[in-house]
Amino acid sequence: MLTIFQISNANAQQHETRQHYSAEQKKALGFEIARELRCPMAINQNLFDSQSQIASELKGQIFFMLEEGQSKNDIINFLVERYGEKIRYMPSLNNNTLFLWLFPLTLVIFSFIGIFLLMRKNN
Repeated sequence: MLTIFQISNANAQQHETRQHYSAEQKKALGFEIARELRCPMAINQNLFDSQSQIASELKGQIFFMLEEGQSKNDIINFLVERYGEKIRYMPSLNNNTLFLWLFPLTLVIFSFIGIFLLMRKNN
């Protein structure tokens, strides 16, 4: 009896968190998501621009999930779980990608320090 209550309560909570989008909102949000994600087949193309079969299927999946009322984050997280972090154009900040985010900044800082020290030494 308790298990049935827990399942029905979980289903009710799931329905409460669903988004209700207008047709225009679905279209705009679907295109926005498709522009933010990389096509698994086409090199350096987002889903929106790619004409590959997998890109068409993924765009359909995005719009299907929007129709179900899922949020942008839910859809992106689903696709990242399925295809890996490489599907994102902008990787999320975590332990695995920390180097990608910090190395360019560190390189710029050390370059400025090096230039400053060279200029100071020459004067």
